[in-house]
Amino acid sequence: MQKEQQTYLKDQLSTLDTNERLKLYKRASAIRKLHQSRSRPQEDEPIRRAKSLDDFVLQLLLQDAEDIGTGPIVGQGDIVWVGPKTCHVRHSKNVVECSIPRTLSVAVGDRVSFGSKGEGHMVVAVMPRSTVLSRPDVDNSHKERVIAANVDMVVVVVSVVAPPLHPRIIDRYMVAIQRGGAKMLLAVNKVDLLDESNREPEMSKLAPYSSVATMIPCSTMDGRGIAELRMLLKGLTCVFVGHSGVGKSSLVNAFDPSLAILTRSISEGYGRGTHTTTSSTLHELSGGTKIIDTPGIRSFGLWDISAADLGWYFPEFADFVSGCKFRDCTHSHEPVCGIKQAMSNGLISHARYDAYMRILTLP
Repeated sequence: MQKEQQTYLKDQLSTLDTNERLKLYKRASAIRKLHQSRSRPQEDEPIRRAKSLDDFVLQLLLQDAEDIGTGPIVGQGDIVWVGPKTCHVRHSKNVVECSIPRTLSVAVGDRVSFGSKGEGHMVVAVMPRSTVLSRPDVDNSHKERVIAANVDMVVVVVSVVAPPLHPRIIDRYMVAIQRGGAKMLLAVNKVDLLDESNREPEMSKLAPYSSVATMIPCSTMDGRGIAELRMLLKGLTCVFVGHSGVGKSSLVNAFDPSLAILTRSISEGYGRGTHTTTSSTLHELSGGTKIIDTPGIRSFGLWDISAADLGWYFPEFADFVSGCKFRDCTHSHEPVCGIKQAMSNGLISHARYDAYMRILTLP
């Protein structure tokens, strides 16, 4: 295997989610054991000449790519929509529909190469990702589900009154965003619904985030905060995420009304959001801004966050960890803990510490 080919295959291996990578290693391990048990291996087969398990994995990737049978690479582009077995790739000024091979895991925002496949096209390679936003798959918690790739900013949209504000989801998004390498902005939508009776109770729930996140109150009804959001996101690739019904699509429409993304009112009687957006889609706006609109969610889980690492994703903890007696302090039961002392002194929010403990004790 040539060095350039090996580098290319390693890049493809890095784009696979954990579950697909595990399956590939299990296949490679089984084949390797089979070949080692044979007294006279056929040395003319490349996969049998592989020495280490990693070599077998790369050879399997190469074999799978050859089995796909695509023609020469036609071009490169950004994935703007993903379905169950196909995706749309924006190539130059055109959008090309491509099938997705089982060996690749793709997400909106991915930069990919595609080749010809019969009368259509197929994705053949995914470029290394600069950032990711991911969560456990809803149907299989041991599998990573990438929501968006290569985004500069994740806009976490929450709403006041309808649907009610649920701050806990902000804490989980903050952890996932930091882990994936993007920046975060908190858009507090529907502030036109606030009046003297509910303004203080609603906004006080957001006080713990004022020092750890950029927070923009906004409304698509009276235009409040839209110009500021547009300025902060200008020229960036962004993804809008949040609960169903918080107004993500309405905000995107406010940025560019020509998009005319379908929106729907809150379910009567329950105050719950409805799933209007059914799949993630990347929209290109003027000024170089790209926005990925995502389906609303009911809950958001965290992918592959260890107890030892969790504290580092709460930025307000950083100044106080030196006060912990034990290097591996979990800030929970230890007798001398700088984080708990800072909370007692009012330097760390009780709400944020409670959020940390809820995530820490998740099964």
